[in-house]
Amino acid sequence: MNRAIKIKLKNGKIVTIRRIRGTDYDTMMRFFDKFVRDPSTKYTSQYLGQPKKNKESSIALYDDTNNLFVGAWDGNEIIGISSITKILPKNRKYRGLSGETGTIILDKYTSKGLGKKLKSIVEKWAHENGVHRLEAGVFHKNVRSLNNLIKNGYQIVGIKHDVAIVDKEWMHEYILEKILD
Repeated sequence: MNRAIKIKLKNGKIVTIRRIRGTDYDTMMRFFDKFVRDPSTKYTSQYLGQPKKNKESSIALYDDTNNLFVGAWDGNEIIGISSITKILPKNRKYRGLSGETGTIILDKYTSKGLGKKLKSIVEKWAHENGVHRLEAGVFHKNVRSLNNLIKNGYQIVGIKHDVAIVDKEWMHEYILEKILD
């Protein structure tokens, strides 16, 4: 994604989508702080009190050409992000063919078409950059995210048991994948 685009959400709100760069680090940390304070994020891997991501390594991650981070802005406020990170194993046969992806959106902006648009941008970039298989992980209680991924062509291919504790309950993580054409 080389330039910013404007889209109209189902509620009529116009938002701007553009690539996230290393210079957006502080904005991203404020977004994560806001996201984890939202009660609807309970069943995500983000959590209150989570240590801030290291600035230098985050900047390098955002600027790495093997990754794509896109953000949606409502004015100056970031309201959602989607990303793909190419999986780069040591075995060259597998290098860059798969990518880990994820999307998080502030609750008041969900169910308005934003997630679908962000995912389509990430998938287009992945296809153009030689990624054949996308992988995502979702806690079993994150039904909205799970249903959204399945609706967008992902299939459950595995489960990791007891990966985290939320409200004194063990969370299982579904592993989903989507094969790109």
